[in-house]
Amino acid sequence: MTRRLILPILLLCALLAPAAAPARPTYGMGDQNPASYEDPRMLGLHKLKTAHYAVPWDWYKDSTQTTLLNWWMSRVKAAHLQPLISFNRNWHASGRKKIPRLSQYKHGFKLFRQQFPYVKDFSAWNEPNAPEQPFYKKPAKAATFFNALRSACRKCRIVAGDINDSKNMVPWMRTYKRHVRKAKYWGLHNYKDTSSRNTRGTTRVFVGMVRGQVWLTETGGLINRGGLKGQAKSVKRVFTLTHQIKRIKRVYFYQWRGVRKSHWDSAFLSPTGKKRPSYFTLKRKLR
Repeated sequence: MTRRLILPILLLCALLAPAAAPARPTYGMGDQNPASYEDPRMLGLHKLKTAHYAVPWDWYKDSTQTTLLNWWMSRVKAAHLQPLISFNRNWHASGRKKIPRLSQYKHGFKLFRQQFPYVKDFSAWNEPNAPEQPFYKKPAKAATFFNALRSACRKCRIVAGDINDSKNMVPWMRTYKRHVRKAKYWGLHNYKDTSSRNTRGTTRVFVGMVRGQVWLTETGGLINRGGLKGQAKSVKRVFTLTHQIKRIKRVYFYQWRGVRKSHWDSAFLSPTGKKRPSYFTLKRKLR
């Protein structure tokens, strides 16, 4: 075969080759209970690659929090899942208004990195725009914590925002964005979008406000918004959104197993461990 024929044939092959399918987001599961990551039903969902945990910023001061964190990290590591760690308020009564000094916050992060150097994914603060959080009316202040975390670990993936899609999402984000420096990853909890027809569209609004990757750091369906069938529909909608919005690169469902007498329930298993319809939706969509 002459050289003159090689180039046209290669071009023809390229044109005839089927287009590559778009890359799917990375899917994961958030749950505060370490035992969830021992459940063979979760481990059987092989498309789950990541896990999410929210830890108080001053975790190292509390022996209970330290024990829980060590247990959670060991179970997630044994399950070969990549952890995302979100820092959070202290849940004592004073925690609602207490914003730590940046030096205190960075000290906790430094201790965490020393103990778990293999963790590279972090969120500066979990749902800072929520009423129960000290940054509820202080988005500019919240941005300084992202900037501090980013400066403390240049090789880490630091998630900015990590807010919920409540009514204050847009004004809160407008202020926050003016003070954030070089954010590449943006986090959203989009239960309003997934669980109610009356509040759909918040995910697209959020994506339109930011540049870079979008991570749904907490998502799924709530039992109190449509019951078990409604929850399954919400999980299905999450997959619809990730198919339609290509900038969504990670998805963390919450939570695996329900907790007795808790006001929050977005779990795939009941507190007794029974599979819910949402579990079967998740399993089918992850194939």
